[in-house]
Amino acid sequence: MDLYIRFWEYSCGVGSIPDWSIIIVRSNFKRNQQENLKDLARFFKEYAPRYGYKYLCTEDDDYKYYQTLGLKLIHRGFFRQYNYGLSLKELEV
Repeated sequence: MDLYIRFWEYSCGVGSIPDWSIIIVRSNFKRNQQENLKDLARFFKEYAPRYGYKYLCTEDDDYKYYQTLGLKLIHRGFFRQYNYGLSLKELEV
């Protein structure tokens, strides 16, 4: 498994990711990529709010995680850098 996640608390108005977000930058499981990604999202949906996190996001999503998780476009940047996100409450996994 190759997993790179950021826990984003405060942006001070910088960037396009909302405060209190969990950002999946990269996630590569050896088997069952989509199902394991959904399991990871379910885990965050259940436990992350206990620590104040409110959103699940992707950053520069070349892997198309947003399609698997049903995330919505929150920022369209230069050079095809797209960020997707959704409130943990709205996440359906």
